[in-house]
Amino acid sequence: MTVQMDSAVEQQVWAVRRALPSDAEQIAAHACYREDDAARRAGYAEWVRPRIGSRRYIGFLAMHEGRVIGGAGVVLLDWGPTRANPGGQMGRVANVFTDEAFRGRGIATDLVARAMTACEALGVREFNLGATPEGKGLYRSLGFVEYPAEMRRKCGGA
Repeated sequence: MTVQMDSAVEQQVWAVRRALPSDAEQIAAHACYREDDAARRAGYAEWVRPRIGSRRYIGFLAMHEGRVIGGAGVVLLDWGPTRANPGGQMGRVANVFTDEAFRGRGIATDLVARAMTACEALGVREFNLGATPEGKGLYRSLGFVEYPAEMRRKCGGA
């Protein structure tokens, strides 16, 4: 993919590839990016690795000069049929990340769109996600709308 950088003259190129089970640690670093999440990274890597292999996690990584500069994935959930989603499969968008030096160039938008397209090819017709205030514009541009009907309950220590 080619994107314009600061001026109309300079161009930057990155490649996109599917996430592999061997990328589990990198994906865990995206999922657990805050310092206070560091202790969860190893467990997340162990959780996501077999899901990548079994295609229950569909992810893509953006590469530049041999290193990962962005990632996005969708966890496939067996949600069960609902009025809005009779097929019962739901995709939870997760682990959306772009290296700070490459932000604002459409990398995350491209990766999320690719992941959703791959899931749609598998029959997924509904997606959800949790969004930071900074990410809401990106998700709105992909058709997401806020859905206030959800509630959450956490049990002790979680």
